[in-house]
Amino acid sequence: MLKLLDKSSPLGRPRLVGLTVGDVIAMLETFDPSAPLLVNGENGGLEEVLGFRATGVALNVNSAEGFGPHDLPDPGRRPDTVAVVLRAAG
Repeated sequence: MLKLLDKSSPLGRPRLVGLTVGDVIAMLETFDPSAPLLVNGENGGLEEVLGFRATGVALNVNSAEGFGPHDLPDPGRRPDTVAVVLRAAG
């Protein structure tokens, strides 16, 4: 899960301090490559991961309960960063 812990960076842009793609690759290399990859379902249970997609993300735009802090940028707005997002079965 991505977390925004430090809003300042040398370039004046928000800095994410969650896992990177490299971190995940290194972790996954320690597991049996035939093991299924699952994520928590929205309302419980587990769902299969079907793939990944790279997408532009706006950082720190949601503060409502139950929403992640980051989201897709509004139409016409430049994304703050590009992230890799899991695509789950549900």
